Amino acid sequence: MEPGSVENLCVVYRSRDFLVVNKHWDVRIDSKSWWETLTLQKQLRHRFPELADPDTCYGFRFCHQLDFSTSGALCVALNKAAAGSAYRCFKDRRVTKAYLALAVRTQNQASLSWWSWNTDCMQVILSPKCCC
Repeated sequence: MEPGSVENLCVVYRSRDFLVVNKHWDVRIDSKSWWETLTLQKQLRHRFPELADPDTCYGFRFCHQLDFSTSGALCVALNKAAAGSAYRCFKDRRVTKAYLALAVRTQNQASLSWWSWNTDCMQVILSPKCCC
């Protein structure tokens, strides 16, 4: 995936109540700092100025957070009722989150023992290609 820019915002889903976008890696969700050149908040304002809500702190109701370096689906509520509904789903743990990590290494870069671990939900296979 190419680095994020204000123009390249990928919309995954849109309804009357929610907008789901693919947040780029190394992009903050929001910021009031003038030196933050790119945030998801700025991408949304650029692409959907009509959806910005002046009654909110950042102009949009972000339903959850993703770390700065994490890319992935991020849900934005488009009204108070939808934000309340999403909040209750997260609070009551009715939301399932899944994480997929991609790593690129060759056998020369890492020892074989480092690659031999696995868990119930993830398996890593030694390969010079991407592993997940």
